[in-house]
Amino acid sequence: MSAFTRLSGPMQGIVAMVTATALFCCGDAMMKLASAKLPTSETMFFRSLTSAILVLSFAWATGALAEVHRAWSRAMGLRATGDVVASLLFQAALGRMYFADLMAVLQIGPLTLTAGSALFLGEKVGWRRWSAVAAGLFGALLIIKPGTNAFTWWAIVAVVSVVFAALRDISTRRIDPLLPTPVILGLSAVAVTIVSLAGCLVEEWSWPDGPTLAKLLGAGVCSMLGQLCVITSVRAAEISVVAPFRYAGIVWALLLDLVIWAHVPDGLALFGIAVVTVAGIYTFYRERVLQRRAASAAEVGR
Repeated sequence: MSAFTRLSGPMQGIVAMVTATALFCCGDAMMKLASAKLPTSETMFFRSLTSAILVLSFAWATGALAEVHRAWSRAMGLRATGDVVASLLFQAALGRMYFADLMAVLQIGPLTLTAGSALFLGEKVGWRRWSAVAAGLFGALLIIKPGTNAFTWWAIVAVVSVVFAALRDISTRRIDPLLPTPVILGLSAVAVTIVSLAGCLVEEWSWPDGPTLAKLLGAGVCSMLGQLCVITSVRAAEISVVAPFRYAGIVWALLLDLVIWAHVPDGLALFGIAVVTVAGIYTFYRERVLQRRAASAAEVGR
């Protein structure tokens, strides 16, 4: 029996989530390194193609592709659109921003999802969570520093990518629940592959050398392994328990930024990172409190 299986369910979930954040950060770091030699659309093409082949092969092997007919819906189209735009904008910013700063900006994703769920799905969000969203956005402003010499417009591109990622996630909630997750991931990866391939019409592509190709393929593998770790995590423990540990990603990002690019964010950016992280964790905590209250009320009503 492995050390992992000897852990309790919640601990398995936490370890899997922290591992997922490490894999995602390593994949993004490899993409940033590859972007130094290749245009945005080409790097995205190789990564998404690798992901599509891996996940669709898994879906075929498990028989999940038999349910692909359930994918043809407006929700799936919106999800694919959100995934395509978010992926391309993120990759464009990744090649032009400090790694840790970009990863920190992405941490407003859960807060954006909370706001989007309230605005478009009719979910109830109280003043405490709205305050957390506002605090998170303030933290993001501290990181990107608009109006200063440290500001770059690519930070705005990163924020827009987060908005489209929220569109992707909100649309996912409306997809037929009988459609298997591997099929959803695979079709989105195919959409990104097709759109990024069209980039060869406006960007000059060249065949990557061996090390660069290895980075692109490695990024695709890290992405898929990270997704599997997330699935393992949420199946082993309650989402409210493991979700806050997704913020471990900022720790990995800071370490990679230091080790690979010898860069450390300045004090204001570090404070902004702390604000975004605390706001996100508080949002998860507040959602857990509300879930417990709803469960208690339902129990009393029986």
